[in-house]
Amino acid sequence: MQARSRVALPLAVVAATMGLVAPAASAAPAPAREAAARQCGGYHHDETWAYYTHCGPTPVNIHIDIAWGPDETRCVKRNSTTNIGLWPRARNAWYIGLC
Repeated sequence: MQARSRVALPLAVVAATMGLVAPAASAAPAPAREAAARQCGGYHHDETWAYYTHCGPTPVNIHIDIAWGPDETRCVKRNSTTNIGLWPRARNAWYIGLC
């Protein structure tokens, strides 16, 4: 019986340690996805503000999905990051055509 408990205890410690490390490893891709969205274009937000990044050579119209009120259409400049309002009020935004 003592031999089993000597093996079981270290295995339990290793399993518990791996459980604590694994969530940190799986959480890493989310910031990478957000950084990629900011670099190549599209909607993104931080804790307070929502933004739309446009990487193209011409100004474009975007549709902004507003949670508490009417949606908006806005022209954003070429190669720019535009503050489109408070998050989560500005829930999403997408390209709808040229300005």
